[in-house]
Amino acid sequence: MGLGKMLARSTRIVTTDTVTGATGTYTVVDNLGPDWPVGGGIYRGGMTIPGAWRAANLIADLLGGMPWNAYRQRAGQPVELLDPQPPLLEQPYPQETRINTISAWALDYLWEGNAVGVYAARNAENWPTAVVPVPAEAVQVRRVKGELKYLIADVEYGAGDIFHVTGPHKPGETRGMGVLEAHIDSLTLASEQGRQARSLSRHGVPTGTLKSGNDDLTEAEAAELKAKWLSAQRDRTIAVLNSTTEFQPLSWNPEELQLVEARRFTLTELELIFGLPVGWLGGMNSARQYSNIEQDAVNLLKFTLGGPVARFEQEFTRHFPRGTYVKANLDAILRADTLTRYQAHAIGLDKGFLTEDEVRELENRPPLPKPTTPTPAPVPETPAAAGTDPRMEM
Repeated sequence: MGLGKMLARSTRIVTTDTVTGATGTYTVVDNLGPDWPVGGGIYRGGMTIPGAWRAANLIADLLGGMPWNAYRQRAGQPVELLDPQPPLLEQPYPQETRINTISAWALDYLWEGNAVGVYAARNAENWPTAVVPVPAEAVQVRRVKGELKYLIADVEYGAGDIFHVTGPHKPGETRGMGVLEAHIDSLTLASEQGRQARSLSRHGVPTGTLKSGNDDLTEAEAAELKAKWLSAQRDRTIAVLNSTTEFQPLSWNPEELQLVEARRFTLTELELIFGLPVGWLGGMNSARQYSNIEQDAVNLLKFTLGGPVARFEQEFTRHFPRGTYVKANLDAILRADTLTRYQAHAIGLDKGFLTEDEVRELENRPPLPKPTTPTPAPVPETPAAAGTDPRMEM
């Protein structure tokens, strides 16, 4: 068995259709995006769950909205910010804005566990200046003689031609693991809860059976009885049953089975799945009621965005010259309110580690005009007294 076969992932998955009960077996070999048969639409229907939609878009838009800067560090010299910003960081995919490109990558990173792009342009020194994003589900990866090889649309690329941010994975794995692969059961349960809630709203009653004491009830009569029952209960009217008819609920009852609490707990699960602080989606035991905006931002950065940001930073850095590294500018997230910022500036000015121009730069204001020193008026010469020879003065 070759090294590529040892390190490439091959996973067999058995799924069950919750409606028909049919089962199916799917094998994933090398693919970055697992071939999940659950639901339809974007990311196998995961984005149709409101809590998952909010969590994924929150993280993706924060990552996409951050500025990304490159810094150069040389021996014995202070760190230097590269200005102007390198094209790869200013607009990675020239046909889209930066937020569109990185947010789309972030969604793939969250759901599929991988964000992938193909470098399409390079400068005179052969460093990338543009990249074309590629859906993770369209990419295959394997290790050949110790090197990663990517197959995209029947074209093979080396690791140097690929931008690839991987999610959590075992040592030596060729791809990352995303929400779909790790939490498909929880997502399926959340989707089923939504379906049950919609059924209650549509029919006015939970799923159940109508039992009739008439042993001679035909199929047509049973269908008519069911239609009349649903028609009456859709308007929340009082049901009138005879002595031979009985209704027995089989599924969710909002009061007895606590559907509302169950869906709130599902929101808490989604917060854990996407790494959000508890309470950000409105789940149970919200911890945000005593927090402030600044603390929320710090918690979000520490416990949610820290990992993805570091992974994107290091993948960008991998394709820059040695001694140059990429950092995300987190000021937009950590920026305090106006009063707090001004109080911090005042402390910096008072202690002498900030100047007025530095403070104004932090507030996106131009430097103060430099005071001009007035030119001194010329001193008039004192004329010599009349009839006196200056050469005779002692």
